[in-house]
Amino acid sequence: MDLRRWGTEYEKMYIELIPKDIEKIANNFHNWRKINYEDTYKNVPEYCYSANFKEIQANDFSLVPSKYIEFVDRDSKIDFDLEMKRIQNDFRALLKEEKQSQDQLVNAFKILGYEL
Repeated sequence: MDLRRWGTEYEKMYIELIPKDIEKIANNFHNWRKINYEDTYKNVPEYCYSANFKEIQANDFSLVPSKYIEFVDRDSKIDFDLEMKRIQNDFRALLKEEKQSQDQLVNAFKILGYEL
C-alpha cells in the first residue's frame, strides 16, 4: 500500500489518517488476507497492489511500493502549447488588472496631495 495521497492535512506540515481512512485501509488489508481474496480485493492505481513472489524476487525482494503500484501520468494528456497559451492569457489579464490598481492608487494619493 502507498498512502501518500491519503489523510488530512493539519498544521500545514503533517498528514493524519482519520478513523474513516484507517477503517478503509484496514478493510482493504483484511479483504486481501482472505482465502479467496481475488473476489474481495482489487489492485488500485496509486494505492495498492498485490505482488506475487516472482515479482518481489525480480525486484531483489524490495518492498518499496513504487516498484509495484501503478501511478497515473496525468500530464501526458495535456496539450502543453495550449495550456501555456491559456496561462499566458490569464497572466496577461492579471498584469493588466494590477497596473489598473496601481494607477488608481497613485491617483488617490495625488488627489490627497501626496504624489508618489
